[in-house]
Amino acid sequence: MVNITKHQALMGLRNFLISRTFLKHLSIAVAGIIVLVWVAIKSLAIYTNHGEEIEVPDLIGLHYLELKHFDSDHNFRFLVTDSIFNDSFQKGSIVLQDPPAGSKVKIGRKIYLTVVTSQPETVLMPNLVDLSLRQAIVNLKASNLKVEKLSYTENMAVNAVLSQKFKGEIIEPRTEILKNSSIELVVGKGLREAKNSVPNLIGKTEEQAIELVLQSGFNKGYLTFPGTRDTGKYRVYKQQPSWNYEKAAEFGSHIDLWFRSDLQFNFDSLLQTLTADTLKIQQESTEPQLLPEQ
Repeated sequence: MVNITKHQALMGLRNFLISRTFLKHLSIAVAGIIVLVWVAIKSLAIYTNHGEEIEVPDLIGLHYLELKHFDSDHNFRFLVTDSIFNDSFQKGSIVLQDPPAGSKVKIGRKIYLTVVTSQPETVLMPNLVDLSLRQAIVNLKASNLKVEKLSYTENMAVNAVLSQKFKGEIIEPRTEILKNSSIELVVGKGLREAKNSVPNLIGKTEEQAIELVLQSGFNKGYLTFPGTRDTGKYRVYKQQPSWNYEKAAEFGSHIDLWFRSDLQFNFDSLLQTLTADTLKIQQESTEPQLLPEQ
């Protein structure tokens, strides 16, 4: 039997590792791995359309059934995710898209669409009777309804809803009604003439101002906007009746609002001036009055 020492085994392994046969096979294996990695990267780039982007077209106004002809090359995948009812648009027409027109996306990108439904969406009228005015407004908003006006009447339940009306008629709870309909609330004002403080609406957005007007027991009056109306950029810069710490008006009174763009008007300066003037009036009204000398 041939005895192989440890030293001889190491020398044999060394000779094998530097042999042409081993180096040849090693080179082939490394080259194969490089080729496989390159093919995988190229395949992934082709699959994901790496570096290829196309522009999203403007789909607003198109009928959703036209999309298959509009995108004959199948560059996009269209998904209708929402619908709204609007008499101003043709039924089935697209009114919103995401991503918007002009965006750069990869081929095969999903485009989410909102279309006009042929049937108006309805909701159930909630029961607002005996709720406080503030609770009733919150419940209406949660039900996708809005306040048309507040009608105050003599009743000991101050600022409690006595009845709910739609188009001048009592509407019962759980009656089906079109979404975003306007509801009249009949509210108690006490057994004698009652007033409430006029809220400070300066700097509020249209939505914020109207909600505060209603919660304070008043009605929305005239709304005046300069030029094109854009509720996202316009805020209240003037109100009538005006506001100070002691101003009050009868429940159900109307408050008129004037708006200006927050891009063209310094509302911070206006609010600082308004606060300073109010503090001055408060100080003057609380200072002790000196009696004239006899």
